Amino acid sequence: MRTRQILCPVDFSEESEHALEYAIELAALYKVKLRLLHVISKAYGEDITTLPHHEENFGIVAVTQAQLQQHMQAYASEKIHTLLQQLHPEQQLEVLIRRGSAAGQILEEAESANVGMIVVGCHQRTALAHWLLPSVAEEIINKAKCPVMVVK
Repeated sequence: MRTRQILCPVDFSEESEHALEYAIELAALYKVKLRLLHVISKAYGEDITTLPHHEENFGIVAVTQAQLQQHMQAYASEKIHTLLQQLHPEQQLEVLIRRGSAAGQILEEAESANVGMIVVGCHQRTALAHWLLPSVAEEIINKAKCPVMVVK
């Protein structure tokens, strides 16, 4: 682990920000590079109300898939930039933004970058919610080929 990188997925929740604080500390302690990964996994059109629109179009927004992807990418980049300004990490880091299944993209990045550890935040959910749909953190814990630190 001393020569490998740490991967920290961020979804801009309080839990992931808390996990990022730990990841920053660990990366500084081991003097390794920190990789931040945000995965855009919302369905197309889900955040369409955040797009700018004018009164004369009666609230109907016509956007192409490419425009929506650009908007979501810009939003994620802005959020990561703001987050990093608040935390002031001192070590080298790399920011990645991907599309797809959150757990799938995190596991793929961990394997392709040969990271030494994944530091992930965990949302507290009910037992029924866990039974019906396992969380991203649970899927990462069960399938990762490297150590996983779960921060709650």
